[in-house]
Formats: sequence, C-alpha cells, structure tokens
Amino acid sequence: MATYNEHIQIGEPALINKGIEKAITAAAKANPRILAILEDMGFPGIEWWTTTIPERMIECGIAEQNGAVVAGALASEGFIPIINNFLFANVGRAFNQVRQSILVDRFNVKFIGREGAWGEVGVSHNTIEGLASSRTLPNLVILNPADVVEAEKAAEAMLQYIGPVLLRQESSPTPLRIFRDDYPFDIGKAYTVKEGADATIIATGYMLTEAIRAVELFEAQGLDVAIVNMCTIKPLDEEAIIAAARKTGAIVTAENGTIVGGLGDGVASVLAENYPVPMVKVGVEDEFSQSGLITPERDELMEHFGLAAEDLVVAVQDCVAKKERLRRV
Repeated sequence: MATYNEHIQIGEPALINKGIEKAITAAAKANPRILAILEDMGFPGIEWWTTTIPERMIECGIAEQNGAVVAGALASEGFIPIINNFLFANVGRAFNQVRQSILVDRFNVKFIGREGAWGEVGVSHNTIEGLASSRTLPNLVILNPADVVEAEKAAEAMLQYIGPVLLRQESSPTPLRIFRDDYPFDIGKAYTVKEGADATIIATGYMLTEAIRAVELFEAQGLDVAIVNMCTIKPLDEEAIIAAARKTGAIVTAENGTIVGGLGDGVASVLAENYPVPMVKVGVEDEFSQSGLITPERDELMEHFGLAAEDLVVAVQDCVAKKERLRRV
C-alpha cells in the first residue's frame, strides 16, 4: 500500500475550473482593480461578474491581438486584467502583442489558457504546443495545476504575484482530487507527492493523476517509484529536479502536451547541465492533437498518445533498464 507525503489525500475527481473560479471570484470581490478581459468567451464565475460588477468586464470580441493591447494598457495604469481564452488564442494568436505590449514591460496581466490533448473540438482548439511555445517568452511565469485544490491556490498566487502569469487550464479527463486544503503552494517550487528509490516521475497537470493511478501497477512489479508534482513550468524548480536525479538515478517526465519544448525538454536541460541520468519523456510526440471520444469505457486520445498509467509503467521500466545498463558499463 503506497504511502504519500504530507498534504496528500487522494479523493474523487473534481473539475479544475471550480478551483480557478473560486479563487478569482474571491480576489475580485476584495480588489476592485481586477478586471475581466473577454474575447468572445466565457469567464470563471461569469454569472457573478455579469450580475455584480459588469462594469469591470471589457469585451474585445474575437480580436485577441486587441485584447492583449487593451490588457497591457490597463495594467500600465495599475489595473490587473485577466484574459480567459483558449491558449492558442489569447497567447498564440496574439503572440507579438503579448510580447511587445505586456512582457517587454512586465505588465501585470494574467492569462488563463485552455489547451491539452483531449476534447471534441479537433486540431484547431485541442492544441498541445502552447505550453512549449510560451516557455520561450521572457518575463512570463507559467503554472499548470494538477487538481482542483492546486488550481485554486495557483490562481490565488497568480493574482498576488506582480507580473505577467499564464495559468494553463487543461483539456483532459477530470483529474483526481490529490491535495488537502492545507497544501502549501509556492510559485517556482515542486512538491514531492511520494518518495521512491528506483525512479522518479516528474509530472505536471493532469498527468499527476495518471502517475498516481500507476502506483499500484508499480508495486505489483516491485518498483519503488517517486512522484514529483511540477506545477510551475517556468521557472522550473531546478533544485528539486537535481535532487530527484541524485536520489533515484532515473527520471520520467509526464505532460499533457508536446514533448518538443515542454516540461520534458526543460527537465532534460537541467539534468544535462547539472546531473545527467537516464530519462524518458511521456507526452504527445511531434504531431497535432485531434478530436476523440472521452467516455468512462474508453478514451481514444489517451490510447492514441500513450498518456495512460500503463504507459507510464512502460516508460519507467525503460528508464530503469537504461540505468541498470549504465551500472554494468
């Protein structure tokens, strides 16, 4: 039976957006400088906003470049604008405006960007490359929460932080509730969910759920696998990555997104410069996402992209085998 670290209490699945909505609504009640920038999309707690403070909602329509410039201008005057949209739109479509009108001057704009390998909206909206492309942008903090509790705490931290932040809200099956309410969240800090000796899974977002679901499978094979939650994608917690490599000598990364430029490449860079060990990346290979069926019986895209608990087991076995081969050299 697995033993998890402090602040972990595995519970029933709960929607990530409920935590984001709770945090943003509470912050908007307390701080009149917080504004909602709409781009022909909804917004966390939109019924409360429209009935209580509609004057603090600015509709820019399907004009994401304009939305970014408006948000940057408002932030320059001391407001805290929040832009909620698909990540391909509010950051990707407005990439140059985000860069020039927000990030260069480090204006205090917050982005909530939805993306991931799951859903019915197909290749146009099921983007998997937004996290990776956003990592190249200077002055941008990137958060990718794993459950409803961490989502609430990450949204709170985002609004307290002075500077631009992207909070990635994943398109995925509903994740498990993983953290207790007393979970201490800090931007830039990873959290060890479970200790282990044979290998470490460094997971972000929804893939932490699959890592936890894999624990019983590991135990059945006699594998003692550590699990580290990496909510902050930028800046990465380099100390946690190096410590995991020193302790277990084998690293598997897990992300609901492309492995080209994503969490896996970030972790690989840290290891290459500081403490090289065998590593395997689990995520979407170099391809676009697509539409797929999500049902309790079968998740076509999870199967297609190899993002299930069983796939993590294969990746860990591969990584441990690499470690053993190196020991024999």
